[in-house]
Amino acid sequence: MIRLATSQDVRNIATLLEHKALALQATGSTQWSAYLEQDIETLVQEDLDAGRLFVFEENDQLLGSVALLPSMEWDRSLWADTEGLYIHRIVVSDLAKGRRVGKQLLDYVIELTDYEGETLRLDCVASNAFLNNYYTSVGFTYQGTYDGFSTYEYERIEATA
Repeated sequence: MIRLATSQDVRNIATLLEHKALALQATGSTQWSAYLEQDIETLVQEDLDAGRLFVFEENDQLLGSVALLPSMEWDRSLWADTEGLYIHRIVVSDLAKGRRVGKQLLDYVIELTDYEGETLRLDCVASNAFLNNYYTSVGFTYQGTYDGFSTYEYERIEATA
């Protein structure tokens, strides 16, 4: 089940992010390494306070999370404008691998922003071929590469009468 996160979820979300950052580091990737140099719980609490933070929960176990936020300083460094909402820190527990939890979280925020008529954007490391291919496969359109990051916007399909 996907639901809005609460302050009681902050520690578990931070733990998921830390585990993923450590796993990336173990493969030689620097992606998310900045999370290991800061208080991740404070970052997650800021996400909770700034926008909407969603979790995927099953049998009282938190298996994934995604932040849907207004334009932040990071986004302004990659985009020429501040339109829409931005996906940040989508993370899925290794316990949920292969269960399409990430896709369900993405589908949820896509449907929500579509209903609200909002533009939906995200970015990822340009050298991460898996994520770059994945985001286009689920309907995001590549917008360009800036400072080593690929930017994507969700391609909303307009209904025809």
